[in-house]
Amino acid sequence: MELQSELLKSIWYAFTSLDMEKCGKVSKSQLKVLSHNLCTVLNIPHDPVALEEHFQDDDDGPVSNHGYMPYLNKYILAKVKEGAYDKETFDDLCWMMTMKKNYKPTSGQGGLLCSLRDCFKLFCLFNLLSEGPLPRSS
Repeated sequence: MELQSELLKSIWYAFTSLDMEKCGKVSKSQLKVLSHNLCTVLNIPHDPVALEEHFQDDDDGPVSNHGYMPYLNKYILAKVKEGAYDKETFDDLCWMMTMKKNYKPTSGQGGLLCSLRDCFKLFCLFNLLSEGPLPRSS
C-alpha cells in the first residue's frame, strides 16, 4: 500500500492539472489518456473496456476525483509491481502534465529563476516529502 500512496502523490498533481476550469472535475476523454499513459509507464496492461464500464453511469461530462479514484485504485495502482517500472519515467509523465499548469518561466534581468529540469527535481522532492491528505476511493 505504501507504493500506491507514493505513486498517488504524483498522479494527483497530474489529475488536478487537467482540471483547467478549477471545478474539481476532468473530462472522461482526458482520463482515458491519463490512464493509458499511466499503464504504459507503469508496465501494466491497459484495459480500455474496464474504463468505459467503470464510467458507464456518467455521461460525457467531466468526472470528479471521487469518480476516478476507485478506477485508479482497482485497475491501475493495485496492479503496480515494485521494480517493474522506471520511477523517473513515471515522474516525468506526471511532471509533463503538471508543468503545463504550474511551470511559468520568467525571464527577468537575471534570466530564469529555475531551469525546467531543476523544477522537475523539485517536483519529485516535493512529492517525496509531502505528507498531506490525498483523495481516497472510499
